[in-house]
Amino acid sequence: MMKTTNYISLLFLLTALLSGCRYLTMTLEQVKSRFHTTSSSTTHRMERALPEKYGVLMGKVISATSTRKRLVVIAFSHELSRNTIGDYTVLPEPGPYLLYVPEGIYRILVFADVNDNFICETNELVGQHENPDFARVSAGEVVGERNIVISNARIKPFDSPVELNLSRGKDKPRSLEDGGTVHLDDEIFSRKIGSIGLWTPSKFIKEVGVDIYARDGFDEKKTPILFVHGSGGTPRDWEFIVNSVNEDCYQPWFFYYPSGLRLKILADLLYERLDALYNKYKFHQLCITAHSMGGLIVRSFIDRHEFNAPGYDLKLFVSISTPWGGIDRARSAKEQGLFVFPPSWKDLASGSEFMDNLFQKRIPPEVNFCLFFGYKGDNLLLKGADDGSVALKSQLDFRAQLEATRSYGFNENHVTILFSEEVFARYSEVLYKTARCQEKPIEPRTTDSKKTE
Repeated sequence: MMKTTNYISLLFLLTALLSGCRYLTMTLEQVKSRFHTTSSSTTHRMERALPEKYGVLMGKVISATSTRKRLVVIAFSHELSRNTIGDYTVLPEPGPYLLYVPEGIYRILVFADVNDNFICETNELVGQHENPDFARVSAGEVVGERNIVISNARIKPFDSPVELNLSRGKDKPRSLEDGGTVHLDDEIFSRKIGSIGLWTPSKFIKEVGVDIYARDGFDEKKTPILFVHGSGGTPRDWEFIVNSVNEDCYQPWFFYYPSGLRLKILADLLYERLDALYNKYKFHQLCITAHSMGGLIVRSFIDRHEFNAPGYDLKLFVSISTPWGGIDRARSAKEQGLFVFPPSWKDLASGSEFMDNLFQKRIPPEVNFCLFFGYKGDNLLLKGADDGSVALKSQLDFRAQLEATRSYGFNENHVTILFSEEVFARYSEVLYKTARCQEKPIEPRTTDSKKTE
């Protein structure tokens, strides 16, 4: 009886702590769900692996001509039995692909479903990654640049056809890298899809992918602002702020990702996607705005950005309601071990290895880092002041404060802080002082905020 009571209590705690994320739907069945890919062949199935044992393979399928047929990119295990699939993805045309696989060695092949029967047959093999022949991925690693060129050259034979449960639904939206545009009211940005990204990231990757999207095409005269949502969120979280930004000066971009993945993987994916955009568009400056857990991902990304010194300058980083000190209840849930929770929560837990390593390097002085926090909350499960989801002491962790150029406090909770005119007034002020497009900031309509140097 006591064990059942503890289970329910912890489930309630987790629900309450996550309730501030706008696009989160959680049920008991979702909590009990396991995280694994659903890829299969007719006779084989990839052995179940724990989430922390997964990594990412990514690259591009390149073709000089249009195939006019759906392409299927498959990672076959080199270590397990024949036709064992680690993951696959369906592309409506040549372009970027991403596979979420258990650690191991894989052969990556591309099939063209010529006869539209949703079966990858021997004569439909059109490309493979060849240099090297096999791709090795470790747990938590992002392996990029596994590009595949479709050609008529001789390809190593493939043993037998593989039948896949391919989606017959709508095609994935085209990313900014592919020259596509999106609307924030598109179905892909619904709370249901955001929840899938939290609880079953492998399904999210298969149906949505991990990419950067934009409402308009790239414009070299405008400064890009990348918006990064939080746990269970989607780009739709940013609708109020984005609709208020002067788009004569700025171009909003959105990093859309499955928030259940480990945070280091997500930071690496963010780096790879931005690097691909830079290689294509050669933008000069970038501003980033992140909410909640998204701020942790961006902070980890900044370390790699600084180390690799890409061709663009990161001018501004605004974090909003980010748990810089971690979440105590996530640590408690992990220690109790009474239910399954998203892999990302292992990193969100206060005292986790990810949190301990987050501030090993300082943010470069040329990056204007502004810390926004909220204090309008009354969560009985949190000690001290909070914003309804994250404790104030975590939002104002001293390590983040030491790096911040300025900190701004608002009488808002974890959700309303993204829909506040006062918050946007301060945000507009920050943009004015940082970005090259010198629009005049709007005047705040209220004065209920705190500003610290």
